[in-house]
Parts: sequence; C-alpha cells; structure tokens
Amino acid sequence: MLYDIFTSFIEIPGIFISILLFLIIIKLFHSKKFSFSLFLVTILIYIFSCGWYARIFVFPLENNYQPLSYEITNFQNDDNAAIVILGGGIISNTPKSKIGELSDSALKRVFEGFLIYKRTEIPIIVTGGKLKGIEIPEAEVMKEELLKLGVSSEDIYVESNAKNTKQNAQFVVEILENEDFDTILLVTSAVHMTRAMNYFNKYAKSKKVIPIPTGYLISQDRPNWYDFLPQIEFLKANASALHEYLGLIKMKVFEN
Repeated sequence: MLYDIFTSFIEIPGIFISILLFLIIIKLFHSKKFSFSLFLVTILIYIFSCGWYARIFVFPLENNYQPLSYEITNFQNDDNAAIVILGGGIISNTPKSKIGELSDSALKRVFEGFLIYKRTEIPIIVTGGKLKGIEIPEAEVMKEELLKLGVSSEDIYVESNAKNTKQNAQFVVEILENEDFDTILLVTSAVHMTRAMNYFNKYAKSKKVIPIPTGYLISQDRPNWYDFLPQIEFLKANASALHEYLGLIKMKVFEN
C-alpha cells in the first residue's frame, strides 16, 4: 500500500502534483506568502487524476446506454440491419504495421463489432477518415483488422472521409440509403455513445439506431482508497469525458 502511494506521486500525473506542492512550500519558505494560483492548479490536477472524481464525471456518460443483450437480441433474419463501427484513432507506420495500428479504444470497438458479426453475419460499416498528420484513413486500418479476424470482405463497407463524429453520421447515412439498411447497430466507446447517438438520431431519422457501448473506462466496483490516488488512467478517463461534454455543448449551442 505504501509503495502504491509513493509511486502514484512520482509517476505521471502524480509527479506534477509533487512538483507543484514543492514549489508551494518553497514559496512559503522564501516569501512567507501563500500562492493561491499554484494551489489551485495543484488541486485541479489532483481532482482530474483521481478515480473518485472520474466516477462522478465519467459515469453519467458511460452509463447513459446499456450494453446490448446478446441473449434476447437476434438479427440473423434481419437483412436490413448493419453494424456501424466508429473510428477511435490509429497510430500510423509502426514497426508492426506500415499502414498503422488501431488505438486501444478503436480496437475495442472493432472487436465488439466482430463479436456481433460472428453471431449475426450482418454487414459491417467502418467509418473514419484521415486524421491530423496521418495519410491513411482509419477506416482502412479497421477493415484490415476485421479481415484478420475472419470477416468476409464482401460484408465490409468502408466510409473513409469522416473526420469527426458529425461526419461519421452524415457520411454513413449515404451508405445506409444506398444499401437500404433500416437498422443500425452503433458501436463506439461507452463514453462517446451519448454524442454519437445524438448525431445519428439527427442525421438518420428514418433509421432505427441501437446503441452498443464498449470500451468502458471506469469500473463498476465500489470506491476504495485507490480511487484517491492520482493515476494516469483516471486522468485519461476524465480527459475523454471532458472532450465529450465540450462536444455536447458545441452541438447544443452551435449546431441547433
């Protein structure tokens, strides 16, 4: 336990809290004045790096939609349904693959889509264009991973132009209309699902959209002492949630 506490404050992001606390002590020692600005920054970094705050901040997004129940849901006979997997980022030109590898969140989305495909054999639409500084559309990398998993190339539709969630919805609708798909099984990260559903419900009004969240960031276990230590996974979770909240605000303020 003591080792875990110690390492949490010398690894990122805890090291920044330790440095700021050291600077506060130095300032008090030299000038005898308390630095409110340094203290505020320290507290903010601590809060956004802790699990207890992530439970408050991330939970509302991750639990807004429940996972699909494979036991009671059957799409085998529904020829008008399609699995839509949203891109979640790639790392281009790695030693393992010149075309790039999927990020952790993107890989979880692709694998979730594959599991549904394995049970239903309904077509998959992957969507994601060229991200900043990357020349290969992420949808192409997603397709390659699906092919490795054994999905037939004839069952994969590629939308390789979308640069954001709004464009994911707009451009996928064109494929849905052209192929007469009426039902969408929308696969994306749980924290991203609320914003994704808003866009797909807006641009695919005539379609039935079924949310399939995956890639959860926060455990459902009861809080414990570990949640009060700064950890990089909690910082990432809170950062992802902040990105989603800002995106939802943008939708409400600028896109209505």
